[in-house]
Amino acid sequence: MESLAFETVIRNGMIAIPEQYRERFQEPFRIIVHLEPLTEKQGTDASFNAARISTKGFKFNRDEANERESFL
Repeated sequence: MESLAFETVIRNGMIAIPEQYRERFQEPFRIIVHLEPLTEKQGTDASFNAARISTKGFKFNRDEANERESFL
């Protein structure tokens, strides 16, 4: 199975497949639509600004971080 991700529009119930992917869709295929509204910034020039947090005095415990709670 191959996964492709691209942004497109739906017009009159038709999903526009970008030209560079069209030859891959010659055989019947399954499609899953993930609706994620684009903000204006995402649609043009999106940038990522990292969040900063202070970890001074923080002690990481791998066993504690990987603990799993039993729900049974």
